[in-house]
Amino acid sequence: MTETGLDKVAERRRRILDAALFLVLRQGFRGTTMEAVAREARIAKATLYAQFADKDAIYTGIVDEMIGDMLAAYDSGMAGPGDIVERVGVALVGKYGTIARLLDGSPHAAELYAEHNRAAGRFRAIDHKVQTEVAAALSAAGAADGPGLARLVLAASYGVASKLGSEAEIGAAIKLVCRRLIGPELP
Repeated sequence: MTETGLDKVAERRRRILDAALFLVLRQGFRGTTMEAVAREARIAKATLYAQFADKDAIYTGIVDEMIGDMLAAYDSGMAGPGDIVERVGVALVGKYGTIARLLDGSPHAAELYAEHNRAAGRFRAIDHKVQTEVAAALSAAGAADGPGLARLVLAASYGVASKLGSEAEIGAAIKLVCRRLIGPELP
């Protein structure tokens, strides 16, 4: 395929994913149909099915893009300035803030947050990476039980992110979790 052909395929895929995300945020996953996605993307249903076999495949495409954004935000936080408490806090705010920004204002946010089970394997991979890196960083900073502390901080951060609404609330609460749980465990 020529470069122009690849560009058109990538542009069409982008339109489909943008249309699907718009509809899912407005109507929920269950309320979004392939026909509606095709209509919103201004393409034929046959074109949609040539790109994505079904609604689950579209959902996976949306999740894969979100995971890329989550990892970039997490990595940036871990590589940023500050002590380990601040870096872990900023990294986790970046990870969960990506989700909060995406779901912000959607009346279906709770449904969509619960739908993460549909892509559990993809989320398990990012969660494993984050837990392993945070545990190693905490151990290197002198925490007696870096892996245990990492599990606790990540579980608390997940709970905060799934229960609080706005990105600002989530960010403040996760940073507080990190200060209160990590700070006292360091020499």
